[in-house]
Amino acid sequence: MTLSKTVLGLLAAGALALFAVTRAWASATVRTPGLPTNEVSVSGVDAAPILAGIAVVVVAAALGVVAAGGWLRQLIGLLIAALAGFAALRALTLNAGGPALRRALTDSPAYIGGANPSVQGGIWPWVAALAFAIACALGVAVLVRGRTWPHMSTRYERDVQPDTTDESDLWRAQDQGQDPTLGDGPR
Repeated sequence: MTLSKTVLGLLAAGALALFAVTRAWASATVRTPGLPTNEVSVSGVDAAPILAGIAVVVVAAALGVVAAGGWLRQLIGLLIAALAGFAALRALTLNAGGPALRRALTDSPAYIGGANPSVQGGIWPWVAALAFAIACALGVAVLVRGRTWPHMSTRYERDVQPDTTDESDLWRAQDQGQDPTLGDGPR
């Protein structure tokens, strides 16, 4: 796997994970006689706010992989693998229909207590877990192969020999019919 593919993969996985944790992970319809029906939903961020933070860290770390080199790049890969692996497990084991949904139900104007609405789950926890698992695998790739990838140089430009040609020499060469920009003039 190349540096560019890994970085693009990390950016995509982090963005997909961030999108997935902001979608509805569990929802319930509150029906109380005499009151309007209310649809209540809980996102992954409502149930576990750390997941959104980890998704942002994956995106930022992808940019760090580009800027860093050597052992620092490997450390970033280890960080990505550990955090994304934790987030994937958390997304799979999180009960979005638990305390977070109960809080949302009690905040609903249609909820008067005692009712047990049916809870529907969504696909988004699985999407988030998959995105975090991909980020974890890419973090391992950075850890294993990152040291061999090219890295940013400390210099802005390569060394160039200073031009010692006087401007008057360039004008004289041009008067003689030579093109000093092609290298056949005086230097």
